[in-house]
Amino acid sequence: MYAQLEALIRRLTILTSLGFGRFALVLISFVLLGVISPQMSYAREVVKVYTYHLKLPLVIDEVAHTGMYFDVLRYFNQHQSDYQYELHYLPRRRLDALVNDGKLDGLVIGVSPLWFGDVNESKYAWTKSFVHDTDEVISLRETAFEFTDPESLLGKKVGLVFGYYYRGVSELAQAGKLKRDDASSEDHHFRKLLAQRIDVAIISRSNYEYVMKIQPEWAARFHVSKIPHDQFERRILLPQHLSKLQHDLNKLIEKMHHDPAWRQQMQTYRTN
Repeated sequence: MYAQLEALIRRLTILTSLGFGRFALVLISFVLLGVISPQMSYAREVVKVYTYHLKLPLVIDEVAHTGMYFDVLRYFNQHQSDYQYELHYLPRRRLDALVNDGKLDGLVIGVSPLWFGDVNESKYAWTKSFVHDTDEVISLRETAFEFTDPESLLGKKVGLVFGYYYRGVSELAQAGKLKRDDASSEDHHFRKLLAQRIDVAIISRSNYEYVMKIQPEWAARFHVSKIPHDQFERRILLPQHLSKLQHDLNKLIEKMHHDPAWRQQMQTYRTN
């Protein structure tokens, strides 16, 4: 809020210097009376932010704008006044087409350089991590499975998500050495496991913890392998023509990490 007021004051000072002092005074009066807000006093530049993760708790309700990704963008919007970050869902294949054709007109949230063939971070600009996550290997407790490496999945029916890349596992599935059972979201694999339609599923820790929080009766039904399939940082991809946003976004992410209110908000998605 203070940053928005400071930005408004700067603009009013410019108006006054240009001879629009009376207009500036009227505008200030309206703001103080609550007739208009600092956010309404000038238009922000809208920045599209894409996600292909339509899963809990990253996106809980698209209509109600609830979930971790909405929280991240809401934080960005509340702590700066130049841009309005807006979340848009796009399936991974459509997103890949935009990226590969050089037509990506926004950012991509919650992703890793590895997933976009940019390990050296030279194709795109990247923010710092805003949250650490893990891909867990989940099975039924009565048929508990311990993952050691992708080869340990040979011959198994593995629940994955359509269009996603899984290090070492995608290659084995393509070679026909394991059965890939795709779903539109990780959330579906819990019921597939309970129905014994798959042997194991690779599910992100964030998703697992949130589902166990809202379905506590399931906690005793599932086993989490001691060794995860993968660990990664969720970051934001910026195409080069939007790389100007990288510095300010990194500052906002750093601010988030040191904000007690933000840490408390993130805790609402976890079981521990």
